[in-house]
Amino acid sequence: MRRRGLFSGLLSGLLALTAALLLTGAGKPKDKDWSATVTLSKEGYHVRGNPHAPIRLIEYASYSCPHCGIFEMQGGEELTERFIKPGSVAYEIRPFFLNEIDKTLSLIAYCGPPAKFFGNTTQLLKYQHEWLRSPTRAQAQRWTDPDWNKRVQAMAEDLGLYAMMEQRGYKRPELDQCLADEALVAQLQKGTENAFYQEEVKGTPAFLLNGQLLPVNTWPALREVLSATMKGFV
Repeated sequence: MRRRGLFSGLLSGLLALTAALLLTGAGKPKDKDWSATVTLSKEGYHVRGNPHAPIRLIEYASYSCPHCGIFEMQGGEELTERFIKPGSVAYEIRPFFLNEIDKTLSLIAYCGPPAKFFGNTTQLLKYQHEWLRSPTRAQAQRWTDPDWNKRVQAMAEDLGLYAMMEQRGYKRPELDQCLADEALVAQLQKGTENAFYQEEVKGTPAFLLNGQLLPVNTWPALREVLSATMKGFV
């Protein structure tokens, strides 16, 4: 009962904040399709949708997390069509590292211009069941090579990620260049640590709605929260 009361209080606060944003003109033109609009947040993360939307949804996601894959399969399309496309929700994804594989996957997701990020992410998560598997002993040895490039390229090869991303028009040299970006990995690692210690994100997927960490992590539950937040305002 106490948890329900806390959740109700959180939702009431979000509703009030949304109403305030709309009253100050942070709404949206109803005739514009925002689903193809991708911008970067001040922290450098990708944001899909109306950057001035009254509802700001942040997902902390691990590409190797099965629950994140399930979320994408269950709700990715509906989230886009129902909430992002009309301009009601700005959706930001922040990679959250659970293991070394996440570093390789994040570099692949970030490969290319910002406009490709969400398509890359959908590809990796929606078809996670095709590439996510435990390495053989020989592969595990390759994945611990002290040379960064050799290590991440071995992961990409062994998991079939090169072939998967070729379906999106990438060539191996382009992917290898992206996989060499250790500075980006360091930046995302710092973001993971900040999420853990400052936002109290302990697992994935985790969601912040207008700055508040939600006590839900499935699409059916998140859809209910989004619908309630939008009700009466959009």
